[in-house]
Amino acid sequence: MVKPFYLLDTNIISEVFKPKPNENIVRMIHKNEKFCAIPSTAWNELLYGVNIMAEGKKKQALFEDLVNDIQAKYGVIHYDNHAAWIHADIRSRLKEKGRSIEFPDSQIASIAVSNCMILVTRNTKHFEPIQEVSPLMMENWFEE
Repeated sequence: MVKPFYLLDTNIISEVFKPKPNENIVRMIHKNEKFCAIPSTAWNELLYGVNIMAEGKKKQALFEDLVNDIQAKYGVIHYDNHAAWIHADIRSRLKEKGRSIEFPDSQIASIAVSNCMILVTRNTKHFEPIQEVSPLMMENWFEE
């Protein structure tokens, strides 16, 4: 098994499910499929998004795609003790600078940092403050 190198943010995975997904995202995911994983926080966000949809065939199909395709292809990297230590450090450093960030974003970043992975996201602006206080590596495959 290959160790994952890229940690896919929620917006990267959800792009694949759009009627006309960004061609570069599809190409990069296909090219790097065996090197990708999903943070447990993003997995939660994806499942929550499906859970709050109206009941019907679309919801059922999307849920099946998440479980049978996404979960089967990509490992879920958990928020563990090491990530929690890094997360606390990131949040306290940002607080010292008078900066705040969404809790899920800082949690995703801490999972990436603790596993020495590159976070792939469209929302690079959300994570830039974290890069000021940590060694977070990031790529935006929408811009490649």
